Amino acid sequence: MFAQTALIFASLCTVSLAAVKSGKASADWITSSKTCEAGMPVKTGLKLAVEEGWHTYWINPGESGMKISVKWELPDGWTAGAPEHPVPKRFTTSGLAGFGYEGTVVFPVTVTPPAGFTGEAKLKGKVSWLTCNDRLCVPGTADLELALNAGEPAPTADAKLIDAALRKIPLTPGNRITLKVVENPKTLLLTIEGLTNKNVNLGEYEVFPATPQVIDSAAKILFASDGAKWTAEVPKSEYATKAIPELTLVLAAKSDQAPISLTWKSAK
Repeated sequence: MFAQTALIFASLCTVSLAAVKSGKASADWITSSKTCEAGMPVKTGLKLAVEEGWHTYWINPGESGMKISVKWELPDGWTAGAPEHPVPKRFTTSGLAGFGYEGTVVFPVTVTPPAGFTGEAKLKGKVSWLTCNDRLCVPGTADLELALNAGEPAPTADAKLIDAALRKIPLTPGNRITLKVVENPKTLLLTIEGLTNKNVNLGEYEVFPATPQVIDSAAKILFASDGAKWTAEVPKSEYATKAIPELTLVLAAKSDQAPISLTWKSAK
């Protein structure tokens, strides 16, 4: 019994040491496979477990906050993509509208070994984030390390967690669906064309502005259809004092349908 208890305790210690606690969250670098083939990408994820009553931030934090950032320290020939951001939630902190996450969130990251990879590689990243509640904000940092070995990929226990996060990453539908923006002195007229699926009702979607300081963060983006296109008029951000060069919207269905990302760029 003592040996079994000691084994369980040791296992728990191993799990706890994998995550780094800082401020009001714990950070971990998880992977879908601990082995990988040379030149082939590996799906990993920065896992952030935020304490109850606190939240962290999306790529557009809103009126306050800071998105997660990471500085990589990789072996020669390795590459790592930027952390991808799942669809966020809306919240208000001390009267300021924001976008982000509560509880546990995984930011998928694709890492790729060089063509001649053999043996073992240790990847490092310094991750920084901000957590807030209605009273104050607390920053957090963690020096994370991920060890990968050359070999045939095999799913880990975290593979399903990463897959679930990837399903919340907005897809880009290409040129078949377009976003157009007309800028007025205080508002933006948004138009979406190319939605041929009659079962799609954008009026029931949650729409988030991924580009900071363009649309008023407190504004709900509600689209209505005239049969051929979907339109919405929204107030501009108080920080949008110059002509807007581009805007990206994330459209999230309330069902299991994949979210999409639409980007408009000014011709000027």
